[in-house]
Amino acid sequence: MKKPRIHRAWAMLFGCCMLQGGSLGIVHNCRGIFYTPVIEDLGFGMGAFTFFVLLFGVFSSLILPTMGRFFSRYDCRVLLSCASVVFAGSTIFMGFFHTLPAFYVAGAFQGLSGAFLMFFPAPLILGNWFKKKTGLAIGISSAFSGVAGIIGNPIGNAVIQQFGWRVGYFFIGGVSLLMMLPVSLFLLRLHPADLGMCPYGDEGEAGQCRAPTGFAGISAADAKRSVWFWLLIVAALFSANLCSYHNHLSPLGIYAGYGDRIGALMMSCSMAGNILSKILLGHVYDRFGLKAGLVTGTAFIVAGFTLLLVPSQAARLVGSFFYGTAMAMSAVMMSVAVKDVYGSRGYKDLLAYASISATLGTSVIVSVIGFVVDALGPGTGYTVCLVGGLAMTGIMALLLALSVPGGRRLVARVLAREAAAASAGNG
Repeated sequence: MKKPRIHRAWAMLFGCCMLQGGSLGIVHNCRGIFYTPVIEDLGFGMGAFTFFVLLFGVFSSLILPTMGRFFSRYDCRVLLSCASVVFAGSTIFMGFFHTLPAFYVAGAFQGLSGAFLMFFPAPLILGNWFKKKTGLAIGISSAFSGVAGIIGNPIGNAVIQQFGWRVGYFFIGGVSLLMMLPVSLFLLRLHPADLGMCPYGDEGEAGQCRAPTGFAGISAADAKRSVWFWLLIVAALFSANLCSYHNHLSPLGIYAGYGDRIGALMMSCSMAGNILSKILLGHVYDRFGLKAGLVTGTAFIVAGFTLLLVPSQAARLVGSFFYGTAMAMSAVMMSVAVKDVYGSRGYKDLLAYASISATLGTSVIVSVIGFVVDALGPGTGYTVCLVGGLAMTGIMALLLALSVPGGRRLVARVLAREAAAASAGNG
């Protein structure tokens, strides 16, 4: 096999950047700029309107357990292209709606299609294509959702201010489709072998692939029988819960009296923190290991929530920046942790459960925050929710402190048992 000058893995990274930017970035991370104008125009409550995000999470979670089988049986180009059309199309159609049930139906379609786009494919594709710099690659692709968000929030807000929220949905949905569909149709491939290539960092002499050297780990069945794996998944759920606050930063800034431009800027600061922390945590993981990445990310999240509780515009802008690390923890470190602890053997199946946690976590708490704000008022409601964010960060840290070393002990026992059985069989 001929070794190219620039490895095709970098093209896959570009494709995953577009996928993440067009789904998580331009749609998911820009939802918050629509909340206030939609509910003020149509007369909905914040909790009732944001309930469509919960439906997104529920319907996405219904199909995520089957993701491994879908990607094993069908060409990823077909899956990703169809999902891109449905996902972006449902966003565009939101611009025509006048009733809550219509938004709920769109949320369900977004969830079904988003399962194929948002949290599952990029770590899977990049894990196959990169044997070196895996954490950095996943971090960069995930960071592009922040790039799209930091650009999309102020531009989308300007479109809404100038032309109304309906045109805003048309704009956001159209950009999403343009970002995702071309790379889905023409670029992305699941495995290097599909193009007769070796993974990046796995090329031997004359372009021949080396024997696999990565950590194989244990089977998905063995992992799922352990309490440690499920504690890690619950930690991933709490990590994803923390991401839900991003969509409320704009309303928080508006209700605090800073104006819609500062509210949009708070979301952009969060996206800037999202971008930098995803690249940083990916690099920290590659250089110093899983524990260093998890500790660094947790510390930044605590700093973010603490500053968001300070009733100061400057403090909240800085807090929004540090808070952006929550998205890095959920999108990068949790998928990396599953593979680091349990290995590549059952990764495709185990990743689906981490993706379910990410999807549910980023959907459920959005509505919960909305109902709390409706019940207590914006001032008290957002304060209570931010304190709750600090509490959830502490619970996440505790679960990680238990589940990661527990999972490593489990893997060591299973591998020792398998080695003993193989030795007995050979004897």
